[in-house]
Amino acid sequence: MRRDRGWVGLAVVVLGLVLIPVLWELTNFPVFVFVFASGILFWVAQATSWNILSGYSGYFSFGQGAFYGVGVYTMAVFFGRHGWNWLLVVALGGLLAMLFGLGIGAIAFRLRSLKGEIFALLTLAFPFILAAIVRLSNTIDGGQGIVIPVPPLPELMAPFQRFYFLISAAVALLAIVVSYLLPRNRYGWALFAIRDDETVAEGFGVPTFFHKMVAIGANGLIGGMSGAVVALNLGFVSVEGTFTLRVPLFVIVMSVLGGRNHWAGPLVGAIYIHTLQNRLADAGFDGWSLIVLGVVLVVLMLAAPEGLMSRFAVRPWLIVGVLATVIGGLALWNGWGEPVDWLAAGLVAAALVAFLPASRRKTPARTSRAGGLGESAVPEERSEVSMTTASRPLVVATDVKKDFGGVHALRGVSMTVGEGELLGLVGPNGSGKTTLVNLISGSFTPSSGSITVDGVDVASLRPHQIAHLGIARTYQIPRPFASLSVRDNVAVAIMFGSDPRTLSESRQAAAEYLTMVGLTQLADAYPAQVNLHERQLLEIARAMATRPAVLLLDEALAGLNPVEIDNAVAVVRRIHGSGVSIVLVEHLLRVVNQLATRLVVLDQGRQLAEGEPGQVMRDPAVVTAYLGRGQHAAGD
Repeated sequence: MRRDRGWVGLAVVVLGLVLIPVLWELTNFPVFVFVFASGILFWVAQATSWNILSGYSGYFSFGQGAFYGVGVYTMAVFFGRHGWNWLLVVALGGLLAMLFGLGIGAIAFRLRSLKGEIFALLTLAFPFILAAIVRLSNTIDGGQGIVIPVPPLPELMAPFQRFYFLISAAVALLAIVVSYLLPRNRYGWALFAIRDDETVAEGFGVPTFFHKMVAIGANGLIGGMSGAVVALNLGFVSVEGTFTLRVPLFVIVMSVLGGRNHWAGPLVGAIYIHTLQNRLADAGFDGWSLIVLGVVLVVLMLAAPEGLMSRFAVRPWLIVGVLATVIGGLALWNGWGEPVDWLAAGLVAAALVAFLPASRRKTPARTSRAGGLGESAVPEERSEVSMTTASRPLVVATDVKKDFGGVHALRGVSMTVGEGELLGLVGPNGSGKTTLVNLISGSFTPSSGSITVDGVDVASLRPHQIAHLGIARTYQIPRPFASLSVRDNVAVAIMFGSDPRTLSESRQAAAEYLTMVGLTQLADAYPAQVNLHERQLLEIARAMATRPAVLLLDEALAGLNPVEIDNAVAVVRRIHGSGVSIVLVEHLLRVVNQLATRLVVLDQGRQLAEGEPGQVMRDPAVVTAYLGRGQHAAGD
């Protein structure tokens, strides 16, 4: 595993913010340079705060203008009109925007339908709603606008340009530090899992609602504080100038251009776009800025769809060296342009170097198709554990029914999974097997009847709470977290499983579960780089990483060739031998008959038979309903 050197980049950013005021004293740089730098800091704070929610969790928001507007008008009303302490009002602006964000989240995140473009459209409405409220309320604005005086400045922070730079830097640094720390702890990894597949993340123990609320709260807090700070520089605020689409659109462009998957992505995007706009305006092409920006964005997105930071991260020190050399060389020469021109030249040179061809990385070594388990055939013997020897029931489903409109998916199914049991759940396609698995794991709630896990009724529990009771599941079609490596897929499950651990501890512990399924040599690969069989083994490893009492295997052998089936069966036997109860949903009756201690047969949502495999397979109703429809299944 590569060592995390992100702290070096953070140190460079902090050092740069510290050096700018020092350079102010030691050089004759014009004041506009520091005004320009303050503008970058504003966009860094706004774009980074947006990225904490929309980049990390994947909930694409157009509501940044609302958080910004709350901060602006908090400063305008409480400082401009009522003379409150400006520093207190900056904090208040952040707090009110955070509360506003939490209010949005409390509604949107509780409703599963408010995702994707629906969530984006919902957040787009809030800036316009706030604009109408502010315009109609004489207590806030009344449509007249508000004058904001220059605050009294401490001697060490004068003149105003220094003061504004310092407080802008403080808010931007807060945003950067929060964005830097998130990917290095459980909060950030919960957001990454939500971004890739929220349903799966919830099923592996991630309290998704809580983590989304943390993200939107941080988004609002930083966005509101930044808005309150910039209001001091505006001097006069109006509804028309505040609640526009400029802020939400630009923060999205900056984050996407820089890279939403990296803490420094919005920082890089803000520097590039603000510099480009400034140089175009200075050259008299202000009216063309959006056209040029659009063209640049399209070109860069085609060349680097993951953002500029995905390119910069390949050779970071070379990029920093080129940037410093160009800017430093032009400054020493001092024969062309202004400091902002030097920065623009350095940024262009850095981008050109970033797109030079990179050496190919080695592809992770692959395991053999059998996973190195040393078993090439399906074991013929069955486990000795049965319900007669099981000490207690772990899952009890009683008269469970599930309707989807007029479709009756389950019609009064009762089933018990005992401790140490390997239960086969079989039936024709559409018989209700996966529906029952979804009910036990909490993806669905029963229309009637009850399901208990270790004596606890799970009807009112969320999937992550059921996972913490000891239930884990796999999916018919593997659903790994696409942006995380094989190791980190398992690490997320450990972090939020029944025995939660830190990020570093979880990454180390992931090796145990990868070894269990024979994926050790693919730990650094990504799901797109492995085949179907390996993704299914990853599903099993990830489920086992939560340390479940009951493992629900939903057609874990589907689509595999005979050798891969043998390998998967060996893995299932090893897991069952460790004491984990298993519910095996499978169409390959030869395998189920050899593995299961007991069978439950479903047909058209009804429970058709239950008992020892040999006895059930001779039941005339089972032969008619299942085997009679596909005799080939028994001979697979």
